[in-house]
Parts: sequence; structure tokens; C-alpha cells
Amino acid sequence: MNRMRLFALTAVLLTLAGCATRERYESELQTWVGKNISAVMDAWGYPSGSFEAPSGNVVYVWDRQDTYMSGPSVQTGIYTGGRYSGFFTGFGFGSDVRSLRCQTYFEVDKQKTILTWRTKGNDCRK
Repeated sequence: MNRMRLFALTAVLLTLAGCATRERYESELQTWVGKNISAVMDAWGYPSGSFEAPSGNVVYVWDRQDTYMSGPSVQTGIYTGGRYSGFFTGFGFGSDVRSLRCQTYFEVDKQKTILTWRTKGNDCRK
């Protein structure tokens, strides 16, 4: 693959990654309100769990977790000072490990109709 194609592919992937937003995810969640919870289960699979809310309604929870470690990096630069100066290149693996998580809650009434939703976490986006 030549450099121009690699650059173009990288630019497209970065652009697509930048499109994932919390607002987009929340907009999708809003479309579920008024529908039966079985529609969410058909689309997302079974929830991670459920519990009874103080109101007596049932709350279903989908919990998505992931761990991210930064990839290899290359650093270059010029150093000056003292008696020596020059150019350097360094290569290493990142030590930045991040936990990504999104918990999505849907509250349903006795007929299993979705009344409201809520999210919690640092990776609730689409």
C-alpha cells in the first residue's frame, strides 16, 4: 500500500471515529421510548441485569465495558545544549491503560413499555 493510500485510509478512519458522540447515542435511546422492551432485547441482546425501581417499575441494564491500551508510538526530535546536539528517534509501547464503560438503563411499566432511559459511564456514545 503506498503512502498516499495509507494516509487517506487513516484520515477516513479518524473522521469516522470522531463521529461517535454522546448526543447521537442519546438520540438513539430516545427513539426507544414508548416501545416494548423486547424490541431493545431483539436489537441489543439480553440485558446484563434488571432491578425493581422504587416506583415498582422494572429497570433493565445493559453494561458494556472495555479496556484500551495506547499502541506503539514513535517520537522524534532535536536536542541541543551543552557540548552535544543532534536528532533522536524513540520507539515504545504506551503504558496508558483506560477502562471504558457505558451502562444504559431502561425503565419500563407493567406492560413492559419503555418510559425513560439513563446512561452512566465514560463511553456512552455512538
